[in-house]
Amino acid sequence: MNWSECVKKIKLFFWVSVLIYSLLLTGQFKPIFAQFQNEFGQELLLEPEPPKTDPAKLIIDAHFSNTFNNHIELGLSVDPYTSSLAGQESPQLEGFINRLGVNLQGELPIADKLRLKLQYSPQLENYNGADGKLNEFDAFTDVASTELSFRPFTDLPEFAASHQFQSLTRMLNVYNSTERQIGLRFGRVLEYNLRIHRFDDAAQLREDFLLIGSTNHKATTRLQFGLLKQMVGKIEYGIEHGRYQTNLNNLILGVTGLEDGEHRIDWRHSGTAKLLQTAADRFVFQEEINLFLNRSNVDFFNFASAEAALNTFYKFDTERWIRLRFSRVWVRFEGRQIRDETRNIIEDADNRSDTQWGFNTQVNWKFTPYLTLNADYQFTQNRTNELDPILDFLNYNHSIVSLTLRGNY
Repeated sequence: MNWSECVKKIKLFFWVSVLIYSLLLTGQFKPIFAQFQNEFGQELLLEPEPPKTDPAKLIIDAHFSNTFNNHIELGLSVDPYTSSLAGQESPQLEGFINRLGVNLQGELPIADKLRLKLQYSPQLENYNGADGKLNEFDAFTDVASTELSFRPFTDLPEFAASHQFQSLTRMLNVYNSTERQIGLRFGRVLEYNLRIHRFDDAAQLREDFLLIGSTNHKATTRLQFGLLKQMVGKIEYGIEHGRYQTNLNNLILGVTGLEDGEHRIDWRHSGTAKLLQTAADRFVFQEEINLFLNRSNVDFFNFASAEAALNTFYKFDTERWIRLRFSRVWVRFEGRQIRDETRNIIEDADNRSDTQWGFNTQVNWKFTPYLTLNADYQFTQNRTNELDPILDFLNYNHSIVSLTLRGNY
């Protein structure tokens, strides 16, 4: 399927979605908010309703995982003075990532209809591979979050305000960073998030593509509705504004066309439409279309993408399930003309476009009330229309295999 055919199908799907939304506004469909909260988990299938008055809760969740990744790219585009990985002949590095972490979560009713949620999640990461050069990415992640929610009426979604702070400390401290998020939401219908990402070297501001801080504002609206007894539709739209810092090296400035000291500013639009069906209380099928459009003050960062995906979920028992996902992605960059084998821009050349095939399978198996094993395999194949041999690394196969053992207390 070429890009024009893809665009036609996307437009058709968009107008069908608009029609459904219009019917909702006229009252021919009744919105529902709580029936299906979490795709591909046991919450998707009908479960007994929780008691009207929830007591205080404390959850302790420890996990250990081992992940094989054959396409680790951390550090490959960095300045040669900040990483031993700069100048690698192959950007597709293989390695193992071991993670050990704990999740402490508490819920406390403060007053009638008012609840406080606290969460603290420290995690250790250990990288192995690439002749020991990945060791510089060994990390400690520290995440603390708070959410205050208020539900004035049981028939309406809750109002919630949240704050999250994450600190990332790597073996090579040039990659140390902090991230703060502040959120406001009305159930899952409306949501606003402010994300502030900063690297710890603010005094030096090393000139490096990977060490660019940013400030992002994002607003999201979601609509969920029942079509038939066992069918649910979901539509989501998000708009985001991102402003980046200016510590780019001369190479990146030259490639992107940014002026020295100029800020990159992006507007992003994302849309999702999903259709879920349940069968025999054990099967769930989901078809989805995901659209993404990036508009920047720098043409180099303008692109559009579309993804079509099919998901299947089968529940054996409580917290024993298997999930399969197949996807196809189209990406078109509007400000990047392809070059020939001699790196010259071809006259009337097409812009760069990539296509991806994706497959993901995930198995979750709860052995005891306190012990669960999760196995995950992801495969992505990317192909580009670029002819320049230096960009041949964009044609890659990416595999990730992960095993996670989780204990709940």
